[in-house]
Amino acid sequence: MSNDCDVLIVGGGLAGASLALALDRQGVDVAVIERGSWAEVHNVPPQTVHDFDTRVSAVAANSWQFLGGQGLDLQPIRRQAYHSMQVWDGEGTGFVQFDADELQVDELGAIVENSVLLAALHDRLKQSRVRMLMRQEIDTIENTEFEVQIGLKSGQTWCAPLLVGADGALSTIRQYMGVDVVEWPYGQSAIVATIKTERPHECAARQWFLRTGPLAFLPLSHPDDEFVSIVWSAHEAEAERLMQLEDVDFMGELAHKSEIQLGEIKAVSKRTCVPLRQRHAMNYQAKRCVLVGDAAHTIHPLAGQGINLGFADVAVLAEELGRASGKQLDLGSALVLARYQRRRKTDNLVVAGAMESFVRLFDQPHPLVRWLRNAGMSTFNQLSPIKRKIARIAMGLA
Repeated sequence: MSNDCDVLIVGGGLAGASLALALDRQGVDVAVIERGSWAEVHNVPPQTVHDFDTRVSAVAANSWQFLGGQGLDLQPIRRQAYHSMQVWDGEGTGFVQFDADELQVDELGAIVENSVLLAALHDRLKQSRVRMLMRQEIDTIENTEFEVQIGLKSGQTWCAPLLVGADGALSTIRQYMGVDVVEWPYGQSAIVATIKTERPHECAARQWFLRTGPLAFLPLSHPDDEFVSIVWSAHEAEAERLMQLEDVDFMGELAHKSEIQLGEIKAVSKRTCVPLRQRHAMNYQAKRCVLVGDAAHTIHPLAGQGINLGFADVAVLAEELGRASGKQLDLGSALVLARYQRRRKTDNLVVAGAMESFVRLFDQPHPLVRWLRNAGMSTFNQLSPIKRKIARIAMGLA
């Protein structure tokens, strides 16, 4: 016996969960297949570096607006707004700063632990009509002319006119679709951890472009303002060396590379190292399936835009499916899904290209390139109208 719904989503992470809520609010019948369990809400405030999730996201203003529009109560979420972003060329004197006051906004964005945001989304899903199929794994996927059929290893069968792949960078749905993927390694790995600093972070996000890769300090929510999430992207050999350091040596090198902006590093959590790859699906839709978020594209984490691209995908897809549902169109038709692809693919490629250019630009050791880079950053920092325009685009407010 099969179970039917309008849209079947594979993946109950940030992209899949937010899409399910957005579609449910438009009256679309949704079911979500998730390999893991419900994300748990942690009400106990963190006390040490070990109490934070090392996976964090820099969520832009437009993404918070989208999440709030899905009925998510943002007030109780442990999130740290940042009011300024400071960027240095670690090999010179170049410096750029963005300020919320200059842009006439309350905040540039907010840093949130992924597990905290996911728990809030899951809590909201428990109050919705969305059917959540937790701890389930896919066994088979088949297409008919009018629907997609998924067989689960538990023995259940689910059918829907549309299947959404929100199942991450190694997407099973993308593999089933058979679409071409352009991908290559950056030759870098990202070290992520939580640190406690001597000085408060002052609600500022900081980034240094070093010879071996960018280093980001992202402020975390805590009454003392002394906890920071780091994302240290480095050439693979350098990343391996840093991972092998004892904590005290790692903290010393981290303080040095960050120019002691926040004083000494007083504590560090367990470090995780993740290889970085650029990845982009050449088509977002095929065989009554469509991709969102990391299943469609992954980029370098240097500007923290990955999750915001994912939420933008979700917002546009929900809008297109809501429009199609209102007109009683086939939600899995190529015509409906092509509208989503046209609206999102170009934007995603532009951002991916920009991130690639930044990585390559700051990877150049030639003295002339370094001089031009520093001069360009200093000049850009003085061009307030242009700087404000670019900042508002990055925040999704333009």
